[in-house]
Amino acid sequence: MIRTIVDAALDNRLIVLTVAALVFAAGAVAFKDLPVEAYPDVANTWVQVITQWPGRAPEEVEQQITIPIEIQVNGLPSLLHVRSASLAGLSVVNLIFDDGSDNDWDRQKVLERLANVTLPANVTAQIGPDFSPIGSIYWYTIVSTNPAYDVMELKSLQDWVVSKYLRSVPDVVDDSSFGGITREYQVRLDPEKLISYGLSLAQAEQQLTNGNANTGGSFIEQGSQQVNVRGVGLVTNVKDLEETVLRTQNGTAVRIKTSQWSRRGRRSVWDRSARRSIELTAWLPMTTTWSRVLCSCARAQAQRPRWPEFTLSSPDSTIRSCPRA
Repeated sequence: MIRTIVDAALDNRLIVLTVAALVFAAGAVAFKDLPVEAYPDVANTWVQVITQWPGRAPEEVEQQITIPIEIQVNGLPSLLHVRSASLAGLSVVNLIFDDGSDNDWDRQKVLERLANVTLPANVTAQIGPDFSPIGSIYWYTIVSTNPAYDVMELKSLQDWVVSKYLRSVPDVVDDSSFGGITREYQVRLDPEKLISYGLSLAQAEQQLTNGNANTGGSFIEQGSQQVNVRGVGLVTNVKDLEETVLRTQNGTAVRIKTSQWSRRGRRSVWDRSARRSIELTAWLPMTTTWSRVLCSCARAQAQRPRWPEFTLSSPDSTIRSCPRA
């Protein structure tokens, strides 16, 4: 049989060479398009639904959030398993789909089902970021030796500036901060003064909410021009908070500064104040390169040259500093 095959190949040299060339070309194209990863993504296609209900027991979270979501999402096309966990104030539902399903289509269908779930007041279910459970994790630290930048300033810098630039890097799906101090405005209530002015805690809270808002108005005609009118009431500092009117008594305005004590405080989660730094996590797919992340940091520092230095560290403990623009 082998002799017959060899004889046929020798008798039809042109055909054999043509077929060999076609096979070689097809193999080259397939090799070029073949996805090769050092750490292949073998995780399931999944969608995570996260719902927060602060201050509630796990039993309440299970009955009023987790179970309604599970009932609503059951029956989705290509859905294989539904796994959930109910904790104090937190519900997590993991939906595992067939490997052949489209991830974007699965997420869209889950969103459609979540819109029909009846949840308690002021509770909203949301799907988690679009990342693989085995996605690479990069750790980076924002460090400042400038006394003008304390841990609170670094946290604000991360939340409002750095995170925006990192999310603009292709394939970055999430950027989560861990640590730091969140700035907040605090009002310490004096119960005796509240009673003397005939105020309750709910009234003081309502007045603070009403006073922290901007309102739109009409316009004033000045010759041939119209000047728009608006009321600016958003709180920008402690002084604005102290001037909030709680009530009027005998023609005299009772303000926060006359009945309470207000200040700009901090809400501490975890910090490393001695090092003036905070640590953060970025969920990145394997295809994301460090050069893209570093270039994003360079663009961020180009906006504010006096910002503190960014120090980034990868899972292999290799330290890289973001170049200053």
